Amino acid sequence: MIGHKLISWPGTMRDFVFGQSYTRGAIRQALGGDLSSSLPHRDGRVVCGCFRPDLNPDAPDVILSGRGPGIERWARVFATQREFIPCFVKADTNAWEYVGRFCVRRVISDVVELRARARAASRPPKDLSMVLYLRGR
Repeated sequence: MIGHKLISWPGTMRDFVFGQSYTRGAIRQALGGDLSSSLPHRDGRVVCGCFRPDLNPDAPDVILSGRGPGIERWARVFATQREFIPCFVKADTNAWEYVGRFCVRRVISDVVELRARARAASRPPKDLSMVLYLRGR
């Protein structure tokens, strides 16, 4: 991911530039999904990742999935998808930096690992449902 390589997402007319920031509205317009979840989805698949560093300090390499039926469902969907999706990390208010395309390489739901990851991120231990380890392209 060196320089400002243009990345096209199949089925869109939008190119994302590595290191450039986008609004959630622009991301939604290009890829679909909603404006607030960390794993926006459309037509039964996750279309991108939008990660806050305060909740995911090691993003985009490690994603800490929270709890709740919708959050856990879309984390599981993402974990089963094989395609690499565009990922963004929040850089400022309504500014999401494009960090490349990623897919899930491993899912951990071990209680000891969840506790350790929660503690490192200053999150309550019961706040996490799983840890997603991603790999970039």
